[in-house]
Amino acid sequence: MASPKGLIIVCLLHLCIQSIQGNVNTAALAKMIQYFDDNVQPNTKPDAQYAIAIRVLRAQCTNESFDIETEFSRGNATNVRDVLNRGEMCVLCTPSENVIAARPTRKRPKEHAEHRLLYPVGNSPMDKLLKKADKDSCVVFYTYNSPCVKQCIQSTDNILPGLSNWINEQKEAMNVFVFEKIYEKDSKKDMEIYIRKIYAKVPLYRCTSNNTMECKNCVDQNSKVDSFCLPEKK
Repeated sequence: MASPKGLIIVCLLHLCIQSIQGNVNTAALAKMIQYFDDNVQPNTKPDAQYAIAIRVLRAQCTNESFDIETEFSRGNATNVRDVLNRGEMCVLCTPSENVIAARPTRKRPKEHAEHRLLYPVGNSPMDKLLKKADKDSCVVFYTYNSPCVKQCIQSTDNILPGLSNWINEQKEAMNVFVFEKIYEKDSKKDMEIYIRKIYAKVPLYRCTSNNTMECKNCVDQNSKVDSFCLPEKK
């Protein structure tokens, strides 16, 4: 187990990296996630799980006035949704080659959508997406359901090495990990643990809608996990 001193150093280093990258505008991020919900969310069944990553100009993540459609048109978004509805994976499947997306596999052994985009490390869809990213880019990795602790953190589908590879490959870009729904089988205690582990790799946000899409950073500057990103008490 890491010492408290070691954890403090990791947290300070992570905050330093975030400071260098600049701050995400949560209103701009909310517009982007709402756009995904309206135009990309698979319609094969309600609340279908999927993950998508997009490379856009940094201003798309920092300036609310920028329009995501200038880099990811409604037609291209519909095409990505059609690909997902067919059970296929999108790997740079738009003309601008700035989007990757996947559903979980149905065949056994099952593979989660996040894992499919991040692996194999070094030759993953995410690696291909990052090849054209630079310091003026914002790379947003969005998953509809929060990565479940048992499969995405504690099993062979562990996404943490994939997240480390992402950040190591793209230190200069603005990088954002986002989830919307909270996986119903994860406890508050487990969620706090996994949120801290992901946050140690990449800035982590939750966006969710109650008539209006709202986004929040899941961990504050004092390393406290915001209840916004945790399950409600039952």
